[in-house]
Amino acid sequence: MYWKLMGPGTATWHWSAAGKDLEIQTTYLGDALKSLLRSTRDLQIGSRSSFVVLEDEPSGTRVFFSDAREDVYVQVVCFSNVQSTVNRWAGGKPIWAGRVSTAGFIDEVRSMAEQLLVEFGEARYLKEWGHPFPMRELEALR
Repeated sequence: MYWKLMGPGTATWHWSAAGKDLEIQTTYLGDALKSLLRSTRDLQIGSRSSFVVLEDEPSGTRVFFSDAREDVYVQVVCFSNVQSTVNRWAGGKPIWAGRVSTAGFIDEVRSMAEQLLVEFGEARYLKEWGHPFPMRELEALR
């Protein structure tokens, strides 16, 4: 799993889940990394469900976590317009679904965020992403 900043305000989350390579693009409209770290923390402290929004003008992807215990059921769903106040939940297209180890997922996300912080540092991350690095959320996962 890794997070690649692609230029001003654009990033791609790469994740290999149960043999499927996922590449999800997102933009600065939302703070996707922060959302991912928060949902991961929810799983870490025992929440059974959570979700992440990765916005990509106007489309976006939502990653749903449910029935979390030793493993968690994950659904990755692409939506054509997450910005719309009327249709933001309409027309979801499933990209991937399956169960993964909850502890393994938490470790991968934490490691990915730590690697990103080492690679970019807080100042460069802010400059390239447009949002501060979610340090508090990373600290909570540690």
